[in-house]
Amino acid sequence: MLPPEYFTNKEDRLLELYRQLEDFILKDITRRLLSAGEMTATADRLIWKLKQMGESQVKIERKLKRMTGLAKKELRVLLQDAVIASWKDDNTILKRLLGYLPRNPLKNPTVIRVMDAEYKKSLGELENLTRTTMNQSQIDLINMLDEADLRVAAGVQSYSAAVCDILDRYAGRGIYVDYPSGARRTLEAAVRCCVVTSMNQTAAQVTNQYIVEAGAEYVLVSAHLGARVAQKGQPDLASHANWQGKVYKIRGTTPEYPNLLEQTGYDVDPNTGQGTVKNPLGLHGYNCRHSHKPWDPRLRNPYMDENGNLKIDSEENKNRYELQQKQRAMERSLRAWKRKLIEKQEQINNPRDDMDVDKLQQEYDRMAYQLTQKNKAYNDFCKQNDLQPQYDRIKVADFGREQTKAANAGTKRYRKEKEK
Repeated sequence: MLPPEYFTNKEDRLLELYRQLEDFILKDITRRLLSAGEMTATADRLIWKLKQMGESQVKIERKLKRMTGLAKKELRVLLQDAVIASWKDDNTILKRLLGYLPRNPLKNPTVIRVMDAEYKKSLGELENLTRTTMNQSQIDLINMLDEADLRVAAGVQSYSAAVCDILDRYAGRGIYVDYPSGARRTLEAAVRCCVVTSMNQTAAQVTNQYIVEAGAEYVLVSAHLGARVAQKGQPDLASHANWQGKVYKIRGTTPEYPNLLEQTGYDVDPNTGQGTVKNPLGLHGYNCRHSHKPWDPRLRNPYMDENGNLKIDSEENKNRYELQQKQRAMERSLRAWKRKLIEKQEQINNPRDDMDVDKLQQEYDRMAYQLTQKNKAYNDFCKQNDLQPQYDRIKVADFGREQTKAANAGTKRYRKEKEK
């Protein structure tokens, strides 16, 4: 079993690669839009757009090729570490059920085959994300060129003003990944979801192999404060707070121990050890941080008190979940604002002849000041609500020491100007 806190920051190194990709695309698109000339004849403009799209795609493909090799190594390490951590946590109960300690997962041929299958599945999902990202960036580029043309043709704005507005909006939004189901996530959220889910499901599949070896009929599901609460219109099992911290029967049910699949949406085949997420809203589904382990019902459930009630209060859990959701929203806003500053700096560094660089700098300084205010609000919110600030979640790849220094200088200039 992987404790919920195990997943914290584990995806950072892999996520950093995708942050670099997102920032690279943002800068690449910014330069291309800024370098575009005024509208010409329709045919010439179309040819130019196609040329820009082709050049941009080549650069992004080169970046992806370098990134993919690194991502493969990072993903394999993440999954192996998760499996070993889960196995070590299960050792005590496995030894009790088996009478001996089973082999290390990395020395067990059956387990290794399961791990390899999960690795290939997870790698395929990440590769799909990179392809989707590349394709979406080309669509975004053409759409933004079209929007700029429409604004100019309608007499609403000059080309430079239109481009600046469009880029500001794009930087704040970031790159989105659209799923066949109709769901939409930012690239960062999509990668984080893929990595956390892959780690959890891989460790679970290995656990299931030991469940078969031990002939276990019951499993214990982990619990943590701030577990997911179902949103309006979702089924009961979407509320992880409903089923966390309990013991379940893998096949069948008893008055004391309900069925694992019926309650959590996750099924384990007691013959093959194959685990299946029947409902992605439940156990081991998307972004789920709950795990399971083989269990002996004669043992005391560590998540229950002496009266058989879950130690985590449901109202306290709901409040913590809602506070964490507000924290995530603030973190998204901080990342968006940093991307806006990166894009605005690109405008300053690569201005068109008709751009007012002083005005661009004033806009940058104002945005830098707003970033400091957002940072302060985030830290105050975490302190007031006893939440751990997640600084890894507000990172943006190209917003490092130099960018922070530039933003601080912009903040000082803005404050000085306000005091006049």
